[in-house]
Amino acid sequence: LSCGQHLSRAAPAAMVGMSPGFLLEPSHTVAPAALPYDATPSISGGARVRGRILLDPDVAQYSEMVRMPKFLSEEDMALIRAAALQHQTKHNVVGTQYLQSGGLPDDLLHIVDRLRDMAIDVDAQHWGLLEDFDLDVGDVGARTVEFHEYSKVARRTCGNHYDAGSLFTVDVLLSGGADFEGGEMLSTLRSGGSEVQTVHAFERGDCLVFLSHKWHSVASLRSGTRCVFVIEFWDGTACSGNHRCMGRPPCGDAELTIE
Repeated sequence: LSCGQHLSRAAPAAMVGMSPGFLLEPSHTVAPAALPYDATPSISGGARVRGRILLDPDVAQYSEMVRMPKFLSEEDMALIRAAALQHQTKHNVVGTQYLQSGGLPDDLLHIVDRLRDMAIDVDAQHWGLLEDFDLDVGDVGARTVEFHEYSKVARRTCGNHYDAGSLFTVDVLLSGGADFEGGEMLSTLRSGGSEVQTVHAFERGDCLVFLSHKWHSVASLRSGTRCVFVIEFWDGTACSGNHRCMGRPPCGDAELTIE
């Protein structure tokens, strides 16, 4: 999730020839005319939509971020940090480390697989993207596997964006609350020319799963160091380049387009 490069018109391959679900939380007040579909009230007082329409950021913005508390263990997080340090040493970069570069390290394979399976389960319960596109677990790959550092020697914030061209984004917080101040995980609701930001609870070891086309950002870091493990999943093969892949196999820079 390299801020600034994710607002292209890139779309998942499954979006070609279009025909995902979310909950409008009762706390969100949105005029029916602002919604690109006929909203049907649900028991919870919101409105639910499932399927590929959620690839539209104007719709995806209403979807929930799903928090999985303490999803990764201390051992898992230590393996991620070790892989990030190895990548940083090899490539001499600070900030964003593309851990899939040259092939995902063996120590991370089972972690990424667990996060993918969890994201697929969340999709089945909340959004229905894979069902609508008739995709199964074998069709979902890791587009990019990243380690992000926010600190005085790296970036301090991540602007409002969505992860164009991916299906689901998974964030895992690797730092504890005592390690930093600021750096809150935010999502943005845009309606009627105004924006409302929501701060999402996010603690060490927690996983946040959300639709990639949902607007999100990271507030400015005031002090300390905040480290996050970020994976974007798409309906394509796993990328092995030292970048956020913008093409389908082999890796390339060509922008994906809807035919």
